[in-house]
Amino acid sequence: MRLNAATNGAMRILMACRADRPLAMPDMARRLGLGEAMVLKTCQELMRAGFIIGRRGRGGGYRLAKPTDKITVMEIIELFEPKENLFPCRLNLSGECRIVALCKLRRACERAYAAFRGELDNLTLANLSLEEWQN
Repeated sequence: MRLNAATNGAMRILMACRADRPLAMPDMARRLGLGEAMVLKTCQELMRAGFIIGRRGRGGGYRLAKPTDKITVMEIIELFEPKENLFPCRLNLSGECRIVALCKLRRACERAYAAFRGELDNLTLANLSLEEWQN
């Protein structure tokens, strides 16, 4: 599975943010090696979803809106990844598959996706935080 650039950027942004002090967008972009436009767009989506809070002006920036142990990696993936990117079977897209009853690949992919999801549902931002990097 390959995560798109927005998902990757969102994870990096969340790993860099803290609840106790804001991180300014230009600093975030520079430190993470991301374009400012991408950071701005991704932060807007993260704010709409309630993961971060943004404040403009002097002393402004982005900070976490939730405790790091309450944000799972899977939540972020689901926010930024289209469902069809996470599961390779195209049955849901076309509505018809001639081998669905016999397809071992589909069943294997379903098991793999369940394992993938289980791992990332249990992995929180607290496990990934870059607190040492921010000092």
